[in-house]
Amino acid sequence: MAEQQPTEQQTEQRYCCITGEPVYPPYNILGGRVYSDRAFAMVNKPHPGFWRAVVVQLVGMAIFAAVVALLANLITEPTPTVRILLGLFLAVVPTALWMGYFYRQDRLEPEPKHRLGLVFMTALLLTDVIARRLIYDWFRMQEWAAYNFWTSLAASILITSVTYTAITYVAVRMVYATDEFDERMDGVVYGSVAGLGIATMLNLRYIIENQGVELAPGVVQTVTTALAMASFGGLLGWFMAEAKFTHKPAWWVPVGFIVTAVLNGIFSWLIGEVAASGLTVEPWRSLALGFIVALATFLALAVLMRQATEVTLRRSTLD
Repeated sequence: MAEQQPTEQQTEQRYCCITGEPVYPPYNILGGRVYSDRAFAMVNKPHPGFWRAVVVQLVGMAIFAAVVALLANLITEPTPTVRILLGLFLAVVPTALWMGYFYRQDRLEPEPKHRLGLVFMTALLLTDVIARRLIYDWFRMQEWAAYNFWTSLAASILITSVTYTAITYVAVRMVYATDEFDERMDGVVYGSVAGLGIATMLNLRYIIENQGVELAPGVVQTVTTALAMASFGGLLGWFMAEAKFTHKPAWWVPVGFIVTAVLNGIFSWLIGEVAASGLTVEPWRSLALGFIVALATFLALAVLMRQATEVTLRRSTLD
C-alpha cells in the first residue's frame, strides 16, 4: 500500500528566510534554508554588477574623502570642540559605509543585526580593554619599537597585528558555532564587521589623542583604516568559514591567521609615521603606501566573496 503523502494542513508551516512570508510545497531550498519564489529568484539571478558594486563603493569612499578634504580648506582655525566633532564624524561614517557594503554582499541570507552588533561591540571593546593595554602598558612599544627599521616592523607584525588578529578571531568565534553561521559568505561578513569594530576604536583613539584631527590627512587615515581592518577581518573570516564547510586540515586556520597578521602588520607599520634611526616616513607617503596594502587586500577579498557565493549556489544546485 502506497504511503500517504501529508496534506498541506499536516505539513509544518515554513517561512522564507529572507522575507519571513509563509511558503508552501514544493519548497525552494538553498543551503538548508527555505525561500519564497520571489526571494529564490533574487538570489539565483546572475549578478553581473558585482564588480560594479566594488568600484562604486571605492569611488564613493574616494569622493567622500575628497569632499571632506576640500571642506578642510574652508574651515580656518577650527576650535578644539569643532575638531573633536569633525573627528568623531570621520571615525563613524567610514565604518557605517563599509559595514553597509559588506552586509549587502550577503544576498543569500542577510545575517541577524543583533549578531553583527555582538561581533562589532566585542571587537571594539576588546581593542580598547585588551589591545591597548598589551601594546602600550605591557610591551610598552612606544619606548623601543622605533629603535630601527627591523624593530619597528617586527613589533608591528608580532605584537600589534597579532593582537588585532586575535581579537578578530575571538569575535568571530562567538558566532562561529551558531545556526546563523551557515555559509562561506558569513565568515567574510562577520570577520569584516569585527575588523570594523577594531577600526572604529583605533580611529576614535586617534582622534582623542590628537585632540581632533586635521581634516585632510584625518579623513584619509580614518577611511583607509576602516577599509584595511574590514578587509583583514574578512580575510580571516573566509579562512575560518572554509575550515568549517570544507573540513580543511588543522593548519588551515593558523596559516590564515599568519597571513592576515602579516598583512595587518605591514599596514599598521606603513600607516603610522615611522620614525627610526635614519628612517622617516612622511605622513602622506605613509598613508599612500598603507592604502595600497589595504586596497590590494580588499580586491583579493572581493574575489573570494564572489567565489564563496558561487560555490554555495552551485552546491545547492547539485543537491
